[in-house]
Amino acid sequence: MQIHSKWYDLSSFEHPGGPVALSLVHRRDGTALFESHHPFMPRGKMMKILSKYEVLKADEAQLGCELMDPNDGGHYVWDGIENDKFSADLKSLLISYFGAIAKERGVSLSEAAKATPARWCLIISLISCFFASVPFFVNGNWVCLFLTPLLAWVAAVNYWHDGLHFSLSTDWRINAWLPYLFPYFSSPWMWYHEHVIGHHSYPNVDHKDPDLAHAPQLMREHRSIKWRPSHSGQARWQHVLVVWSVALAGLSLLNDAKANLKLSYNNVVPYESMSKPRFAVHLLGRFVYIFL
Repeated sequence: MQIHSKWYDLSSFEHPGGPVALSLVHRRDGTALFESHHPFMPRGKMMKILSKYEVLKADEAQLGCELMDPNDGGHYVWDGIENDKFSADLKSLLISYFGAIAKERGVSLSEAAKATPARWCLIISLISCFFASVPFFVNGNWVCLFLTPLLAWVAAVNYWHDGLHFSLSTDWRINAWLPYLFPYFSSPWMWYHEHVIGHHSYPNVDHKDPDLAHAPQLMREHRSIKWRPSHSGQARWQHVLVVWSVALAGLSLLNDAKANLKLSYNNVVPYESMSKPRFAVHLLGRFVYIFL
């Protein structure tokens, strides 16, 4: 991974976010992710740990230190970030807020930023209600024909996004695996590319944020999208309804297929091809999604 123009070999480092977190910056410029995901650790300590894994210039070629996309990174100017007052104020406010919660609950700062016991009770209750309703839904119960899809949505939106942002639990395995219970928004692996690597690193940045161009043929949501006659009615609720009615299928299937074929998510986030066994499992998951 590359951070602030330096390469690091973290293959032997046990990251709290697990191997999933490290895989997101493999052969990428991970500076934006690195800077935005470590608010609680003092910068000096963080850079000291990172320096242990720095790759020497002479070893870069041997270790395959090459970006998937030569144009990766380069949008932000990071010079002086360590002394930036705005960044320091944000981190100070964050530590102050979660520090008070940590003190009140008697937990660490990191635990204070994760789901509370009450939140977990809500998540588990919603998931349990969904699975309890499935047999009735399958048997054609009229109430569950409406209730089960609603429970599926409410259960997922209460944990799916947070889990894939590493913010549900201090155990990376829970964050990584729980979203696979409800993979109908998107494949979790695709969501990392779209949302974490792309959108949250470069929000509203043209040719960096993949969320700006999900359906450019139907919706123009950013100046980087060329205007088409089909955009003229996009303010009407009927137009919005049509677009969003196919949004999940597009995110789950079309964008998925395009990313695996073109090795790029929405033409802006570099995507590394999967190994054959992993791709087979991924494909099986998409077929299960279609069947369900």
